[in-house]
Amino acid sequence: MSDEIRRLSDDLARDPSSLVFMRLADALRRAGQLDVALHVAVRGLERHPYLADAHDVLARIYADRGDLERAADEWAMTLRLDPAHGPARLGLGFVDYRRGDLESAERRLAAASGGDADASVAAALAHVRGALSMRLGNGTAVAAPAVERAFAPLPALESEPATRVSQPAAPAAVTELPAPDLTQPRHLFAPALDAADQTALLVDGDGLVLAGTYVDATGQDVAEVVAAELAGVSGEAERAMRHLALGAWTSLLVEANEAVVAMTPAPGGNLLVVAASRETPVGLVRLLLDRALTRARDWLARVS
Repeated sequence: MSDEIRRLSDDLARDPSSLVFMRLADALRRAGQLDVALHVAVRGLERHPYLADAHDVLARIYADRGDLERAADEWAMTLRLDPAHGPARLGLGFVDYRRGDLESAERRLAAASGGDADASVAAALAHVRGALSMRLGNGTAVAAPAVERAFAPLPALESEPATRVSQPAAPAAVTELPAPDLTQPRHLFAPALDAADQTALLVDGDGLVLAGTYVDATGQDVAEVVAAELAGVSGEAERAMRHLALGAWTSLLVEANEAVVAMTPAPGGNLLVVAASRETPVGLVRLLLDRALTRARDWLARVS
């Protein structure tokens, strides 16, 4: 273990809520300890889901693991939280390049190349434009390894200004949600969702709908059916965790052909379910689940 990783690990152990988890996860990534880096980043994001740089670190880890789809999801989430995040645009440009979409890579990198952009953005943009010129038959060949090297040096997190990584503005948006209308439980989660293809549902232990809706692909509310099918899920999850000696379960995320579905236990033995279209970044689904859980806790405290 390097001195840097040991020092950062000690810092995080002393204060598990510290933002040092981002620097530790990035250091582990650069040291090739990708499984440990992934664990540190995911656990940190459970505490701080609105930090753009934390999603950027997780995206880098996924990219190094060869999981470009999840990397793209996390970089897209980074840009939702910080539209000016240059490293995320560089990362998405890298994903586009690896997928062979040079035009999209060029657009992303051009958008990120202004102002105080890192030199690696300009280098990557130059190489992609060279590759595009070769494709059109009017340029000099650019070797693929050269383009790969241009993308490779994603800025190490230690070089980022400390003030930028410690300004999570999104939590304020959660606290500013209007107070729940106790007479309209069906619309409880509407203020916490971002798009029409997102839905949230609060279910009790008997499989009955407490609040929210579950709208299927046809636009029909099938909340009652879904709730009945989910009866006992929390109990089954708890039994599985005890059997595996993994502690209490905190969330479950399922990526299916038609949707991304996330679940988490809610107060009173209830279950909260959030669903979104398959194209929704996984990081955003986690954020929506966190918002909806805050909303559910507030509502349950008011109606009890």
